[in-house]
Amino acid sequence: MKLEPESSAAGDVQYELAALERSATHLRYFLPAIPTGLIQTPEYMRHVMTQTSASGAGDVDRVIALKLERQAVLDDPEKEFEFLLTESAVRWQLCEAAVMARQIEHLVSLSRRPNVDVKVLPLSARVPEVPFNTFTVYDTTLATLEVFTGRVVLREVKDVDHYRRLFDVFAEHAYAGDAARQLLGEWAENSSASG
Repeated sequence: MKLEPESSAAGDVQYELAALERSATHLRYFLPAIPTGLIQTPEYMRHVMTQTSASGAGDVDRVIALKLERQAVLDDPEKEFEFLLTESAVRWQLCEAAVMARQIEHLVSLSRRPNVDVKVLPLSARVPEVPFNTFTVYDTTLATLEVFTGRVVLREVKDVDHYRRLFDVFAEHAYAGDAARQLLGEWAENSSASG
């Protein structure tokens, strides 16, 4: 296990993440707090980078450009992406209602891509696990855990397998496909109505 601190140059983190995303073919993201940058709208990104503890991460415009550039990996039909978001990750009111609604609608749009699977885990689901932190599993060889001050990198087979199994437990209780899109649509409408 290795803790990689957030780089003083936030752009460096984007290059590291892009390299991981390019090298893997099956990527699984468990997102209990917020959507990952790979699936954020530019407005949502800007808010996260300027109004939260991620603030002060360097040249915001440059980092947003790098994050948006990274999103091109979603167009690669050879790659399979699974994004599993909790209801809290989708609905946490970080931004004004219009930005939140557009972010949720963006998730619906992404879910229609043949190589992107967006699942949502509503608060009403009974799940026998606790969503402690964000994690990503790259194929069967690497898992990363996001913490406030950096990223924990796990390469041991037993650790990666643990996070693969944990992802499966959460996915088992999540909504997928049309059911997920319907739920996301309702949340987008509720977000718009609250603005």
